[in-house]
Amino acid sequence: MNPRRPWLHMEPLLAVLLWGGVYPGAKLGLQEIPVVRFTALRILVAVVVLWAVSWRGQPWRLPPVLWPTLLAAGLAQTAFQGLLMAGLRWTTAGNSAILLATAPLLTAGWLALRGRARLSRHQWLGLVLGLGGVGFVLHGSGLAFTWSQLHGDLLSLGAAVAWTWYSLAIGPLVGALGPVRATGWTMLVAAGGFVPLALGEIQAHVWQQVSWRAWAGLLYGATAGMVLAMTLWGKAVQRLGAQQTMLYVYLEPVTAVVIAAVVLGEAVAPLQVVGALCTLAGVGLASAPPQQAS
Repeated sequence: MNPRRPWLHMEPLLAVLLWGGVYPGAKLGLQEIPVVRFTALRILVAVVVLWAVSWRGQPWRLPPVLWPTLLAAGLAQTAFQGLLMAGLRWTTAGNSAILLATAPLLTAGWLALRGRARLSRHQWLGLVLGLGGVGFVLHGSGLAFTWSQLHGDLLSLGAAVAWTWYSLAIGPLVGALGPVRATGWTMLVAAGGFVPLALGEIQAHVWQQVSWRAWAGLLYGATAGMVLAMTLWGKAVQRLGAQQTMLYVYLEPVTAVVIAAVVLGEAVAPLQVVGALCTLAGVGLASAPPQQAS
């Protein structure tokens, strides 16, 4: 008799709870620090912390056979960080979190299209319902709708695509290097993409005028949101698989919207609530483990 599977797994659950605070924190930081500088600094701080907490262990040596895997995961991480921060610059923290919650739907659809899983009828219904919810979120601003916010919504949806890519790519790297070093290597690739673009701007920025709230948002995102949460996420992907781990993303909008309402005072329009419920219901329908393709 097979042991009963636990209903909740702590690694991805803690990761999404920590990520719930990244959105309002990033909004606070982006009010005073431009997107490229903010993103580059978050990644740099995360890389330094990851190296500091793991330097006593095995050396950071990467076998050549893992270079293609690292490149894929690193590029996905780079795209995710850039799209997420740019989206937060132009839309609300709640919108960004809800749109990122489509990542489980995108993962299930991708695995089905690739023939790596066969989805049931109710799972396909979940995909359709969730994507319908995304449409409500995009158009849920009512009279306050602006083209600049639509731009941010689309960037956040792109971040969901990049996160799906990253979660599918990071598993083999975690299996070979462990969660801390795998996360650190992908962050190093992302730093190589962002830091050269931001170096001149970082040097020219008047950092004395940045408030403690903006610094707190940046440091929280770099440590709890990157180092700790992404290490937990990589471990969960390697242990549970990308699709099952992705299901925990649906908890993230709930924590993000609550924290954003408390910290930033953001309002949620009724149509956005409907969109959020549709998206979460879609994820729920798609949450049953798919049949493996023969």
